[in-house]
Amino acid sequence: MTSSDPRQQLASAESAFRSGQLEQAERILLDIVRRDARLPRAFELLGYINGNRGRMQACEDFLRQAAALPDCGPEVLFYLGRVQLQAGRAAEAVESLEACLRRAGEFFEVLHELGVACMALDQPERALQSFQRAERKNPRSAELHANMGSSLAALKRYAEAIRSYERALQLDPRLGRAWTDRGWTLEKIGRRPEALRSFERALAIDPEDAKARMNRAMILTAMRRHAEALADCEVVARVAPDTDYIGGYLLHLRMHLCRWDGLFSMLGPLLARVDAGEKAAVPFTLMATPATSASLLAAARTFAADDCPVRPVRDFGPAATGRRIRVAYLSADFRSHATSQLMAGVFECHDRERFECFGYWFGAAARDEMTERVAAAFEHYAHVGERSDSEIAGMLRDAGIDIAIDLHGFTQGYRAGIFADRAAPIQVNYLAFPGSMGCDFIDYIVADAVVIPPANREFFSEKIVLMPHSYQANDNTKAIAESLPSRESMGLPAEGFVFACFNNNYKITPDVFDVWMRLLARVPGSVLWLLKDSDAVRAALESEAGVRGIDPARIVWAGRVGMAEHLARHAHADLFIDTFHYGAHTTASDSLWSGLPVLTRAGATFPSRVAASLLHAAGLPELVTDSIEDYEALALELARSPERLAALRQRLRDTRLQVPLFDTPRFTRYLESAFEAMHERRRRGLAPDHIRIEA
Repeated sequence: MTSSDPRQQLASAESAFRSGQLEQAERILLDIVRRDARLPRAFELLGYINGNRGRMQACEDFLRQAAALPDCGPEVLFYLGRVQLQAGRAAEAVESLEACLRRAGEFFEVLHELGVACMALDQPERALQSFQRAERKNPRSAELHANMGSSLAALKRYAEAIRSYERALQLDPRLGRAWTDRGWTLEKIGRRPEALRSFERALAIDPEDAKARMNRAMILTAMRRHAEALADCEVVARVAPDTDYIGGYLLHLRMHLCRWDGLFSMLGPLLARVDAGEKAAVPFTLMATPATSASLLAAARTFAADDCPVRPVRDFGPAATGRRIRVAYLSADFRSHATSQLMAGVFECHDRERFECFGYWFGAAARDEMTERVAAAFEHYAHVGERSDSEIAGMLRDAGIDIAIDLHGFTQGYRAGIFADRAAPIQVNYLAFPGSMGCDFIDYIVADAVVIPPANREFFSEKIVLMPHSYQANDNTKAIAESLPSRESMGLPAEGFVFACFNNNYKITPDVFDVWMRLLARVPGSVLWLLKDSDAVRAALESEAGVRGIDPARIVWAGRVGMAEHLARHAHADLFIDTFHYGAHTTASDSLWSGLPVLTRAGATFPSRVAASLLHAAGLPELVTDSIEDYEALALELARSPERLAALRQRLRDTRLQVPLFDTPRFTRYLESAFEAMHERRRRGLAPDHIRIEA
């Protein structure tokens, strides 16, 4: 006969629970709570039983009822916090775990779980404090040291993070995620070979570790090992098909390898997901595709909200007066890189009486000639690669920066979190990322009326600053090597027309390649001169040429050389023919500076219209076409009109130092006028708005 005393029943239920007789224990406990709702242990045990059976909502409900009773033990709050964290409600978990600590004092499990919950809330500083308190209770937990490493890495304290991961791996060499996170952190400080070995250790433990494979794919992509990167992404797509942005990465890597079978059939479903606000593709992976401006903005909005949630609004007070405007440029590419090659002259030409210029370099520590030049161009310069986003933002605020320029956007090595933390009262997207960042923390984008025509304004979250002539900076001191190897030494025929395109291979798409092959067919003896990326790309494009009836030997491959040598070899080309969807940017200005005419088709998006902007600023608007048919017809006409082409080349040579595109001091004055207009609006208490700078 069952006892009617709830406490005797509870003892029976405890016994049944310990012996694994969960159904019996549950029947007794439910009878207890129906008759006496004041016994927290009964609710607690019901919570555990439901949790063991996977009924998590019931588990949480019973634990909450237990926690609400005055005699509840602290362990109920601990388990309640774990359940809430598992359900994705980290803020509630933090409340429960902190309540547990108040009742029970500090003990390892609660402090560790509290740190995990704080990381889920993107509060790495708070998480680190909790992990450090847990370490004092138990310094021999591998999981703890791995989690501590994650919090340190989130704070950009990379050296300390690596030490934490390595301590975790000393305690448990088979802790795969510590190998994975160690690899990610090593890559952040430029130690790629070690990072790859770390990912390989993780994959030796678990070949289907999607995070390790995805991270390794990113490093392999940066190292131009695209075939290996694609293989990793294909595994991720198989074992973890819901991985964020995997579709975009697969598409982009196939484009890097010029693997076009089914390429555009992949694009339709991918763009439908992007337009629906799903995490289908990071914005840069779509720029070389026929994606619309609306889709590029949708991708940017989703990625920005996911990667850089807006922080609390900061009150900077009124704009400073009576001193120079303080402008800060931020980049990971203050080295031999296209960004610095374009911007170095501007940095040097800034009016020091009106502007106080700061440079913040957050790339991996390295030195080359361009690094030294850029550093010398700034009054204030700092390498901040191992500082956190919030620390760098704080440095800019402490320096009283008026205008902060993000020279990255969402390109490789970006640190948009600095701007999300509001480093300056005015923040600007410029140069490297040809599109909107889709976020509220960037106020302006520097552009021109060609790259962003009036009909496209709606596809930019930023206010648009329209520069005269072209938005792109250029350095009019770029050296061109005096010595020039022969055509034959470069693989070119001694005679014959040379069509050239030195754009990255991922920008080459089937539609433009079709046109190029038709041009080769119609211009006897002509060749196509392309930049060599890899043997895999060479094989793919030569095969595509053969399919189109063109001898693969008519494609000539240009290896990568120093900038001065690269500029010099343009003399052996007759016409630069642009790609369609992501056209020539720096490569177009390099070509024009070298005296080689550029033919482009102006598309509908920013990345497809840059060469058109440059040609207008170089005084060659007649080389801008608006359709594939016109592009092909003009290319054919120029190839058959050596006198007209020679006249274009002569015009470039004669006017190179006079045209707006290559007048660095004049461009710098326009950019400074833009900064002054932004600053003046703020001084007058006005919100950012569209700005047009007149020539």
